[in-house]
Amino acid sequence: MPVAFLEPQLNEYNACSVYTTKSPRERAILGLPNSVEEMCPDIPVLERLMADIGGLAESGARYTEMPHVIEITLPMLCSYLPRWWERGPEAPPPALPAGAPPPCTAVTSDHLNSLLGNILRIIVNNLGIDEASWMKRLAVFAQPIVSRARPELLQSHFIPTIGRLRKRAGKVVSEEEQLRLEAKAEAQEGELLVRDEFSVLCRDLYALYPLLIRYVDNNRAQWLTEPNPSAEELFRMVGEIFIYWSKSHNFKREEQNFVVQNEINNMSFLTADNKSKMAKSGGSDQERTKKKRRGDRYSVQTSLIVATLKKMLPIGLNMCAPTDQDLITLAKTRYALKDTDEEVREFLHNNLHLQGKVEGSPSLRWQMALYRGVPGREEDADDPEKIVRRVQEVSAVLYYLDQTEHPYKSKKAVWHKLLSKQRRRAVVACFRMTPLYNLPTHRACNMFLESYKAVWILTEDHSFEDRMIDDLSKAGEQEEEEEEVEEKKPDPLHQLVLHFSRTALTEKSKLDEDYLYMAYADIMAKSCHLEEGGENGEAEEEVEVSFEEKEMEKQRLLYQQARLHTRGAAEMVLQMISACKGETGAMVSSTLKLGISILNGGNAEVQQKMLDYLKDKKEVGFFQSIQALMQTCSVLDLNAFERQNKAEGLGMVNEDGTGEKVMADDEFTQDLFRFLQLLCEGHNNGILQWLPKFYTRGGFLYFRSRKDLKEKLPGI
Repeated sequence: MPVAFLEPQLNEYNACSVYTTKSPRERAILGLPNSVEEMCPDIPVLERLMADIGGLAESGARYTEMPHVIEITLPMLCSYLPRWWERGPEAPPPALPAGAPPPCTAVTSDHLNSLLGNILRIIVNNLGIDEASWMKRLAVFAQPIVSRARPELLQSHFIPTIGRLRKRAGKVVSEEEQLRLEAKAEAQEGELLVRDEFSVLCRDLYALYPLLIRYVDNNRAQWLTEPNPSAEELFRMVGEIFIYWSKSHNFKREEQNFVVQNEINNMSFLTADNKSKMAKSGGSDQERTKKKRRGDRYSVQTSLIVATLKKMLPIGLNMCAPTDQDLITLAKTRYALKDTDEEVREFLHNNLHLQGKVEGSPSLRWQMALYRGVPGREEDADDPEKIVRRVQEVSAVLYYLDQTEHPYKSKKAVWHKLLSKQRRRAVVACFRMTPLYNLPTHRACNMFLESYKAVWILTEDHSFEDRMIDDLSKAGEQEEEEEEVEEKKPDPLHQLVLHFSRTALTEKSKLDEDYLYMAYADIMAKSCHLEEGGENGEAEEEVEVSFEEKEMEKQRLLYQQARLHTRGAAEMVLQMISACKGETGAMVSSTLKLGISILNGGNAEVQQKMLDYLKDKKEVGFFQSIQALMQTCSVLDLNAFERQNKAEGLGMVNEDGTGEKVMADDEFTQDLFRFLQLLCEGHNNGILQWLPKFYTRGGFLYFRSRKDLKEKLPGI
């Protein structure tokens, strides 16, 4: 039941209280004390809490001296006073019918205005202090009490606070302008200090502007019907702060950082909702469930600095006479030409005669008559200095507001930069970074890398090339399990093979040496191998074991070959051979070794995959390259070969080596014909039947060269 717990002396008038509805005996059965004061003796009364808030505001004490007042007392009063004001002596007539008992609370609008005034004093006392993050929460607590604020608070509290913020904003912006003229080395340190000052300024503005927006909404209609000099002065101050904001890039960026870091929802302050919220450390429950991007949480349209100016803009336009419209347009044009405020004032002084010409039109006579009839407007309409001042102030605000909402309206049609200034700085910073091996901490480690490799890495039994392919590829079972849990990630080995394939397909003239491709081709070739079998002199008991080991090795080879050809290695081999255009080199040698590895053992699946690729693509270049490569192979001279064998038997081999003279490219020739042999291994009928039907010169030469295989290398 609702109870005014801060006013126990009036509880006797509360019809919902237990002390009113129940007898003393019933209260004794429930274990209640005899009076309300004894129920919660530690809760202070309303007058004492209001005195604590007033003392904090008058003394100018810091947050560290009285944190409980800011964190507990102030939020409680901001919630307590509006709730019980609706049931107090100033409540609307329907809430207090005739003949009803006195209200159970004494809360009036004086309490609300006194509390709001003390909050504004607390804000003024803490302006510019670095460690005052709690200030952003004051605007949240005080939202419900602003609706009952009196007009007198404008002159006594709001204008002095805005005046101090305007001076600080002008000071920080002037410091920023001075930094642009200094050297870069000094400007970098000064820019950090200026950003910190802008950050504190944004925090102070966001402590006041939510209250000011609600206060302006409640009093704007009265200010428009009855012109108020204090409201016009408030418009000038808000306009100056907005102009400072629109001129300063750091000011805008720090406001955006403040809104994003504190997860502030500015729309809650711009809508007429008394339950506005600004998160203390995070957003509301609804905001936490949906993560917003940086651009979604903040925009120029929702900036409180821009929104406050728009709220006050009718007050500023109400200052101007109907004949000032042409002068405002001319002044905006001068601002677009980059004129200063002094130059615009001088221009307006020289063109005041235009106002007299417009005033003579019949359509504006009655408007000027109404304007002169407003109290205080007759002197303003005839004073040239006041005319120039108000036209210059309003035109400056309108010009910068138009530039803010339409930033590219007055600019030429140019290509927008794809890389922002912030990202460009990040890229330049990456170029300037010191490599890891040049850092003092890691420089000494470089001395021990060779010893570490010789002592630890080279002594390992397993091949690191095998492990590398295992790391780049995943097992089928693991992929299926991961697909159910999360999205499938790209396969690094498949991406690598795809990159090499595209490189081969885009080669037009010849295949350049790619050391990265040759390194990975050798690694993939080494990953597919068969270990040597047991010796011939093994016992019969070990024959079965050796057969099982051979079968395991065969299955392992098939798995390793399947791991490569499923990722496109077979097609890559054919594409690389086609791209070589029949020219020998290290690239072709690495490709042939890789093709031999994935075809080793007569892998029918790889053979079929290569056959399908040649059929689908009608790959003429492959046969032309094979024919050209076979023509470059040298034929074995049997006489020279026999002389070499005799010389080796007699120990008469020269240092130069006759073997090189007999057949210099024997290794390449063996790899080439070994690849062709494995391509048709096991009498693959598909390849043997299709190749003769391929009506190309390359296919014919391929078969003619296969018939000369024994002549080239009798030992194969």
